[in-house]
Amino acid sequence: MKISRVSKKFIENHAIAKTIDPTKVVPQADRVLIRLQDLPQKSAGGVLLPKSAVKFERYLMGEVLSVGAEVGEVEAGKKVLFSDINAYEVELGSPGKHCFCKAADLLAVVE
Repeated sequence: MKISRVSKKFIENHAIAKTIDPTKVVPQADRVLIRLQDLPQKSAGGVLLPKSAVKFERYLMGEVLSVGAEVGEVEAGKKVLFSDINAYEVELGSPGKHCFCKAADLLAVVE
């Protein structure tokens, strides 16, 4: 039996769907899926911020889209504050940026 080699590019293009609906993604265990809020393009004083200035924000805000079965206090639709150190950004192919984070790593729920 001869097994042909599969190129890396083929695997990248065919391994996952090009677009995944974020509402159909269910995090496992104690994780939450968050849609990131866009980082500011201007400072409070109206000064345009270069991408390098906002790229390394340490704290991010976003909306919880779905939660894992072991998450107790946070629910979908809530706005949360969390650290970028504990977040894992994922590319779903849909508009906006998304990330996974453990519920215990969320810093606050913003009312």
